[in-house]
Amino acid sequence: MFDNLVFQSVPGEKHRDQIRLIALSTCGFCRRGQEFLESHGLAYEFIHLDTLDPEVKARVKQQFKETYGESLSYPALVVNGKDYTIGYVKRRWEELLGIPHEDEVAHAEID
Repeated sequence: MFDNLVFQSVPGEKHRDQIRLIALSTCGFCRRGQEFLESHGLAYEFIHLDTLDPEVKARVKQQFKETYGESLSYPALVVNGKDYTIGYVKRRWEELLGIPHEDEVAHAEID
């Protein structure tokens, strides 16, 4: 999916999954999502959809809806081309990426 798009790569210490972020350049939630990925050392790719040609943007939105049965909203995090979530909800991103929630980490350290 999105094979015809040029995503920008962000290096990270962890490369286990293909992580793609579809974002807007002016979106605060999108920036928070990028900060989350970087703070966890995850390598990922992103694209700012608002910087693309309107026809390309329309095709991406249509392809997203056809693939996932849901309208594209931002940020959209796609893992390995099949799992996804829309919006930046830290707990959901942690679950999708297999990152322990902070409360779980604190609990594990106590035991």
